[in-house]
Amino acid sequence: MKTSPYFDVCGYKVTSERLHHKESLIQAVVEVRIGHECVRRSATGVGPVHALDNALRACLAKEFPELDDQRLSDYRVTVVDGTDATAAQVKVLITSTDGRDTWDAGCISENIIEASFEALCSSTIMGIMRARSARQTVLS
Repeated sequence: MKTSPYFDVCGYKVTSERLHHKESLIQAVVEVRIGHECVRRSATGVGPVHALDNALRACLAKEFPELDDQRLSDYRVTVVDGTDATAAQVKVLITSTDGRDTWDAGCISENIIEASFEALCSSTIMGIMRARSARQTVLS
C-alpha cells in the first residue's frame, strides 16, 4: 500500500478454513504503522473482506475514533478482462458511508483479496480525511 499521513500497512494475512460440513472459519491478521508505533490485530468475519475490515478497524480504533461512524455500504467486484479466466484482473469498488455522506474507493488486481483490502484501506483513509475536514469546518 502507498504511504499515507494516517497509517501504513505493514502486512496482512487471511485464512479461510472449512472442515467437513461445518461453517467456514475466516480470520484476518493486519499490521499497520501509525507514526512510530506498529499495531497488529486479528479478527474473524463472515468472509475475508469482513475479517480484514474488522482487523483493520481494531488496529485503528484507538487513534481514529471517527471510524466508529463509518461502514461499508456496498461492495462490487467486476472482471476487467475475462480472457485470463480465473487469473483475470478484477476491479473492486467499495462504497462507504458515515450515515450522512457516501464515497467510493477501488482497486484493480489479479488478487481479489488484495484488491479488496487496498480498496478498504483507501476508503478508510478517505473516511478519516472527510471526518477531520468536517470537524475542522465546524471548529472554524
